Amino acid sequence: MIEIDGITERVERIVEVDIHTFEEKYGDYYSQEQLAREYFVNTGTITSWIRKGKIAPTVEFPFGSKKISLFSPEDVEKYRKELNIQEHNDDTVRDDFFVFLEERDYSLSYKMPFLLSFIDHMDTIGDAKIEDVLTDYIAFYQDRIDKGLPVDRPSCPYNAETLKDRKMIKSSMLTNPFEKFERKRFMYYSKDLGVISLNHALLAKMSEGDWERVKGQMREDLERYYK
Repeated sequence: MIEIDGITERVERIVEVDIHTFEEKYGDYYSQEQLAREYFVNTGTITSWIRKGKIAPTVEFPFGSKKISLFSPEDVEKYRKELNIQEHNDDTVRDDFFVFLEERDYSLSYKMPFLLSFIDHMDTIGDAKIEDVLTDYIAFYQDRIDKGLPVDRPSCPYNAETLKDRKMIKSSMLTNPFEKFERKRFMYYSKDLGVISLNHALLAKMSEGDWERVKGQMREDLERYYK
């Protein structure tokens, strides 16, 4: 029994109350998206690994009909070792960049004109105004239309009408191909500044010769792609 302000109450049970906020407890945990970026894989791969039991979330929280899965930093490192996943950081970023480009994963042509446009407009600190990049990106496909050439594969939504819609093309460009570079932490986008930025660690490691190598590959890959 306890008495408070003259009122006597019976203690039925004592319940532990967690006074820590979610941010305090899980602020350094990785979501599935963050884990995918850390491991340089896509979120579908992470989902598959969870389903197959290769990895297990440290904690899960119900969210409607789905679950939010979080991984502690300790588990992230544990699974990195178990699955023999290479660590990617500022020291490896240049090599990672060239490995990514040399994969030549072109389901559509987007990466090539995008990267060429970005490099052409990138300043000395690795920034390029997105509107400038977008203008050249649209011009590449418009030039093909003007010459009576196929824009891309049939699944590509770009045509004479859609290319007039800068808002739509910008959204498309940010989704694909920009997101492919962002996922690997090679580039970032600031909507407030209207700027696409190169990872500063990558910028510091790239020489003029490296950029010529990149541009040369993109031009050659475009030529092969449209043959």
